[in-house]
Amino acid sequence: MSNDSPTNQIQAHTEKYQFEVFPWNDNFATGIALVDEQHQQLVHLINKLASHLSHGSSNIQMAEVFGELVAYADYHFKAEEQIWQPRFQNDPWYTAHKRAHDSFLPKAQEIQNKLTDASYEKVLEETLKFLVNWLVFHILDNDRRMAKTLRALDEGLGLQAAKARADEEMTGIMQTFVETVLSMYENLTSRSLELIREKNERLKTERALVVSQMQKQSMDKLLQSMKKTIEAMASTVEIRAPYTAGHQRRVAQLAEAIAQELGLPEDEAQGIYLAASVHDIGDIQIPAEILTRPGSLNSIEREIVQNHPQAGYDILKGIDFPWPIAEMIYQHHERLDGSGYPKGLLGDQILLGAKVIAVSDVVEAMSSHRPYRASLGVEAALAELEAHKGRLYEPAVVDACISLIREKKFAFQA
Repeated sequence: MSNDSPTNQIQAHTEKYQFEVFPWNDNFATGIALVDEQHQQLVHLINKLASHLSHGSSNIQMAEVFGELVAYADYHFKAEEQIWQPRFQNDPWYTAHKRAHDSFLPKAQEIQNKLTDASYEKVLEETLKFLVNWLVFHILDNDRRMAKTLRALDEGLGLQAAKARADEEMTGIMQTFVETVLSMYENLTSRSLELIREKNERLKTERALVVSQMQKQSMDKLLQSMKKTIEAMASTVEIRAPYTAGHQRRVAQLAEAIAQELGLPEDEAQGIYLAASVHDIGDIQIPAEILTRPGSLNSIEREIVQNHPQAGYDILKGIDFPWPIAEMIYQHHERLDGSGYPKGLLGDQILLGAKVIAVSDVVEAMSSHRPYRASLGVEAALAELEAHKGRLYEPAVVDACISLIREKKFAFQA
């Protein structure tokens, strides 16, 4: 591959553009190294487009971006079809796949042509939505299906038998996963664009995760895929506020340990862990200058910050998780005496999972450095919990947390 290939050109810009609306994770891999490498480069280009939108652009810059997109797509499609065509030849799967490739550039050109009649922000927004939806569906469904067929062919199956096996592997739970990931990224991308445009429109996810029909033997695999996807989503918040990098992950570690210390079923502890992993995902709607400010906030800024549980709830409420993840996120700043937010809920009105996340959040936040203060230490955090046990914090949760840290020597993992 030459140094001037579209892959290398895009890779050269990767470090300059850090705003990610589409974090890559290993669940997107097809298992074909060349295809996966090139998919990652297209992900880099999507995130580069997001950076153009967040930092400002011009029509000239937009033309350059579209030039890179066209060059990359032409390069990637030809390389990918050289993999599929010899094995599928004129099979309907291949011809349909090639039609999808052939439709990509005309759509990109159609969007580019709007530059003369619409602002670059609107054109770029449309481009991002098109690319994210196309890429998720193309990677997670079409390309994975084709790759599974190739593996079956390599094992000696005939083409029709190989296709049938790939179809079987891509139905049920796997199809649910495809639809859920697409839904998550559609919603999160729209959230990021709303932040940049400073609009308050809210989008609902279009698909739901159907878990009631899951077979028990497939649950662990799906949970791991969901966990990695949720962690990838959480990284979008940390990119905007580097000083809190790892905060959600550490809160999740402690929350899961407390849930286990309380004797909760493993399934319930897993749900609390996942909710804690993205409990601050609503921060995506808070301007970066507020998130990173070293000084105190005024009343308006404080109100914006205190809206993040609502924003997090809105992002995830449409997804039918097997646990009340959106509700736990919504309630994690509520307090037993009604002094919390956003609803001022009391006592038993607050989910146990939210109470666990609240205690974990306090411990991690007080024991970590912040722009406006140095770390107060774990003992100060435990003293805060003891002082307000039964008034602000659930007594059983506080006791479990203190036991973990003081007696069982729990420590946050790097």
